Amino acid sequence: MAKKTGDFSSSFKELEELASWFEHEQPDLDKGLQKFERAMELASQCREQLSKAEQKIQEIKERFKEKVD
Repeated sequence: MAKKTGDFSSSFKELEELASWFEHEQPDLDKGLQKFERAMELASQCREQLSKAEQKIQEIKERFKEKVD
């Protein structure tokens, strides 16, 4: 499993695939731990990307608010 940082869509898709694996497979401990660690990395990446997007949205809103006032 590649440990790269991707865009939000690909990270979220991989996270969904990992969740599905846990729901439908009878995981062994070693594979489960590896997949859980990867899922936590992806969740952290997604959270960070969402936070950056939220911050950017706030900056844009402030910039346009200043132009309107």
